Amino acid sequence: MNSQSSTCFASPRMLAVLVASLGMLTALPSTATVVDGLSASATTQVGSNLAVSNGPDTTLPFATANVFDSDGASSGSASSFGNTVGPYRASGSGSGKFDSTGSFIRTWDITNDTAVAQHYGFNFFIYYGSLSASDNGAGGAGYAEYIATIKQDAIQRFNSAARIDSNGTLTTAGSILDGAQLNGSSYFWNGTYVNVDLGILTPGQSTSVVYDLVGHAFGDYGFSTGNCHGGYGYGEVATFTVGYGDGECTGSSYASLGDPDDFNDTPIPGIGISVTAVPEPASLGLLGMGLAALGLRRRRRPCG
Repeated sequence: MNSQSSTCFASPRMLAVLVASLGMLTALPSTATVVDGLSASATTQVGSNLAVSNGPDTTLPFATANVFDSDGASSGSASSFGNTVGPYRASGSGSGKFDSTGSFIRTWDITNDTAVAQHYGFNFFIYYGSLSASDNGAGGAGYAEYIATIKQDAIQRFNSAARIDSNGTLTTAGSILDGAQLNGSSYFWNGTYVNVDLGILTPGQSTSVVYDLVGHAFGDYGFSTGNCHGGYGYGEVATFTVGYGDGECTGSSYASLGDPDDFNDTPIPGIGISVTAVPEPASLGLLGMGLAALGLRRRRRPCG
């Protein structure tokens, strides 16, 4: 009695159906319509002077805002900028009595304009930066802080904030940035990549992503005489001693979040919207048909 194999291989036709099914799953288009928006603004208020503002500047592909003011004893400055290719900055600083804020906002309005569902992600990079606040022995108080938030359709998806007071107190909220360190009157961090899952958009569906970056410095410092000298640190341990006139000293605060190079327009690799195709039910059904067809061929009968 002859024995026969209990398993038969699928015919070329059945294999073609299966390959076609898999092909549809891997070849789905992954595109979207993305409307980009930039907004840069800056403001400072020094001593008893009226506040000085610049912006919001909403031009493309580069938005920028800068302000500076002084009353002879105190000074303050703020700036912000952003490029559509990625680099940005928001900062505020001053000495004496001041309140300075730089703010940069970027928006992405995303629409799935394909015929299939798409899975979207938002990839973001936070540059290194620093905060510093010290009365420099002149008395009074002040602080420096940054705030970074990413929202999708008004729902917060990411936040990171830190504030250092002139008495050395550090307060943080949300995500701690990579390499963050406190050293005396300074707090600084390394570059940090962030990925936000935006979920799945069905054909024609839209979503909005907004990230808001703020660098804010405040000072209500006193003034004293002493052995003053100029000092400045950026992007690392920062120490500030500000001198005025014949040895008049006062405290200072500094906050910066972003790229220190205003002219940097080099694209940041991997930053922006990422898209992954989601298999449609019809495609999954076709794959199921192919697998079912293979199953029907796997039965006890002669092959041939």
